[in-house]
Amino acid sequence: MHDDDRALRDRLRAADPARALPPASPTWLDHRMEQIMTNQSATTTTRTPEAPRGTFRRWMPMVGIAAGLAIAAAIVAPLVLGGPEPTVEALQPPMGDGLASGSCAALEPATVAAQEQAFAATVLPTQGDTVLLEVTERFAGDVADRVEVAQGDAMTSDSSGVLFTVGQSYLISAVNGTITGCGVTGADSAELRAVYDAAFPG
Repeated sequence: MHDDDRALRDRLRAADPARALPPASPTWLDHRMEQIMTNQSATTTTRTPEAPRGTFRRWMPMVGIAAGLAIAAAIVAPLVLGGPEPTVEALQPPMGDGLASGSCAALEPATVAAQEQAFAATVLPTQGDTVLLEVTERFAGDVADRVEVAQGDAMTSDSSGVLFTVGQSYLISAVNGTITGCGVTGADSAELRAVYDAAFPG
């Protein structure tokens, strides 16, 4: 045996924590080996304990309640966030009063300024002959959030009719609950807007 091997064995013995214990008897070693082999053969796969049968039944109603609350919140939240219901008023469409074609006077700011109600609005999608206008700007008078008016005929011979188109913006005036025609009410163009700005400065 080399000196290096002997020195290594001496160092290992010195580091052995059981070096002061007496050697185990062969009988104890055989008994211990038999115990180890018996335990290995008897080892079985550990199964995860199953949840009590009542757990699933208790869990399902909770899921149903949570889903119901979520649906209710989805319905109620937009109503709460959207605020109060918009106010709605009805106006009559322009009346021709027997005017002949081309007999409408030239539009002046003073004519528009004399109106009881004046506002800007956008036509909302509707069904039937009633038009729903979403008011976007108020110039004169008390005007509701939305205005209902029967669809007029823009091709009438008295030139007073206004044909409202969904999605289009209009400048609208009214007196005594009736929309004023003859160009006082019409599509929100640069020309008509200039007249309204002059009629209602600031």
